[in-house]
Amino acid sequence: MKNIYEEFGRWISILYRQFQIFINNELKDLNITSGEYIYLIKLYENKELTQEDLAEIYYIDKAAITRSIKSLEDKGYIKRIKNQSDKRSYRIQVTEKALKVKHRIYNALKSWDDLISSDVNDGELKMVSDILKNMSVKALNRD
Repeated sequence: MKNIYEEFGRWISILYRQFQIFINNELKDLNITSGEYIYLIKLYENKELTQEDLAEIYYIDKAAITRSIKSLEDKGYIKRIKNQSDKRSYRIQVTEKALKVKHRIYNALKSWDDLISSDVNDGELKMVSDILKNMSVKALNRD
């Protein structure tokens, strides 16, 4: 029998890559990628965040966030406003353009969820989510 952790990692990797392909295809006409939509989701939920906030939420390095934020700003989906209390940082907000496509992004995510979980009940989904969260927390706290 193959190493269970190797199998586990393989299936998570496949699911992640297929999700990226799906989201990229669904949002192609909006010019929003799988690496960008996550920031819009958090901004829809919070109205305003800093790049530091996003780095803490997603455990992504600031350089990667900077690239995605710059791209979203160039496309007109977000605006950066100089933080008056800390002149070195910016507050980030969605624009009207981003608000107009909010439903499309959420519909794409719902379509993916429906596709991959059509024969999985809510209890099983909750259990998988809890397990993945616990494993992720352990991975983040390994140091």
